[in-house]
Amino acid sequence: MNIDEIKKIAALARIEIPEERLEDFAGEFNKILEYFKKLDSAPTEGVEPFCFEEENVWRSDLPSSDSDARERILKNAPERQDDFFKVRKVIE
Repeated sequence: MNIDEIKKIAALARIEIPEERLEDFAGEFNKILEYFKKLDSAPTEGVEPFCFEEENVWRSDLPSSDSDARERILKNAPERQDDFFKVRKVIE
């Protein structure tokens, strides 16, 4: 990877690399690419691809018709003011 390619990648990533560091970055990128070349030669015969089924664990975000949910929630407040939790002031 050369300096011009590093500049192009930096522009695409919207990062600023000082001119004096471009050579260092090129060297680091080349080391990374060499490592990936080593991974390409790793023996993978007989190895099953790893995959898993994704499952949505989040509940549906639906409005509740529970009319006293607010009151039950506010009962947990150590202090409250009207329909709000009252907390100690932490910013002067």
